[in-house]
Amino acid sequence: MPNLSMKSVGIPTLVIALATAVCLLGSSVVAGAVGQQSANAAHQQHRGGDSRCPAHDVVNAALGNASALMEQARYSDAAQVLSPLFPLNCDARVSLLLAAAFEASGDLPKAEHTLEHAHSIWPANTSIAASLAREYFGAGDKDKAVQALTHFHATATTPQQEMDLAVIVYFSAHQLVSAQTVAEMAYKTYPSIHTLLLLANALQLQGRYPDVNRLLEDKRTAYADSPEFFITLAESESDAAIYSAARQDLERAISLDPKSHQAHYLLGYVLARLNDIDGAIGEYHAAIELDPGQPRTYYQLALALGTKQDQVGEEHALEQALAADGHYAPAHCEMGKILMDENRLADAVSHLNAAIEYNPSSEEAYYLLVRAYADLGEKDKSKDMVKRLMAVRKANRPAAGNHADHAETDQTKNPG
Repeated sequence: MPNLSMKSVGIPTLVIALATAVCLLGSSVVAGAVGQQSANAAHQQHRGGDSRCPAHDVVNAALGNASALMEQARYSDAAQVLSPLFPLNCDARVSLLLAAAFEASGDLPKAEHTLEHAHSIWPANTSIAASLAREYFGAGDKDKAVQALTHFHATATTPQQEMDLAVIVYFSAHQLVSAQTVAEMAYKTYPSIHTLLLLANALQLQGRYPDVNRLLEDKRTAYADSPEFFITLAESESDAAIYSAARQDLERAISLDPKSHQAHYLLGYVLARLNDIDGAIGEYHAAIELDPGQPRTYYQLALALGTKQDQVGEEHALEQALAADGHYAPAHCEMGKILMDENRLADAVSHLNAAIEYNPSSEEAYYLLVRAYADLGEKDKSKDMVKRLMAVRKANRPAAGNHADHAETDQTKNPG
């Protein structure tokens, strides 16, 4: 599965996302603050044509004043300027800049409340929707983030940051067709290595490796100096089992950026698939040295050491994986398997139950528990695990064709 954070698909804070709006508010145009809407349209979109709404020039003056205060880091003063206008529901830009002022001053609840209110007034405003989604997503509430984007519709005038955010949120919800649609618009409107790889990610997550390869193959010359480009292409080639090509592209990426953890990690995975186990182990060690906090690297190192019958090294690598992240289900599952081979069944059961807790879709963990409980003579528990295994297997089958869901639940077979 593509590692989005390593492909420079960032999620800026609300303040950064509204930086364009703050700059533009210094002029009389201010169209960027509301995405595709013009300043006039934004002012006119108030609820029921409220007669309390001040003149357009008055609103623009307040926005310009607040913008200047924001640039001076006088966030509370900016909020005071905008707060009297906010209840009137006259202009979406007021809500956007007021929310930015609240967040910049550290009052996140007020920022969220401001955006929620604005979203209820202007549900089709993509800037408000994206800002609210970003707020929810940053707080870890992916469901609310998706709901905020219900009416999100990217066009050629939608700011790139808003499209980036929408794609990330859709990825998190496995709404891959929606993610692809927005990514395609982003690449068409703002062609760059960033938007190209965003689109490639959307296709990869759907398992459309041939499409990714075709998309990127023609861009080799244009992005010949981009390690991220070759890492993304190699990952797709690896997923398509074109390991020799993936190896060459990863070696190219490493020549461009020797300190890329992702490149070394993926090269280790590819070399293991090519049966160059010693080479794979070397690359995993290089990746660990660059980023020792990644549990998946230790886990893949453990698998490589296991193929060399180095059980001590394998167990040690798994212990390191769990030290890096005690919730990493594949390491718990593999450790359970090793402990079963050593006839340490009680310890194995503990790890296998942890594997299920952190990845309830792991068929292998359930299967091993069936065996472990049977060997312990706990027939009732073994039978219960058989039932649960059958239920999980049935639930997993509809998702077998969906690469995004499959990649999240079957980390033992996918390097990402």
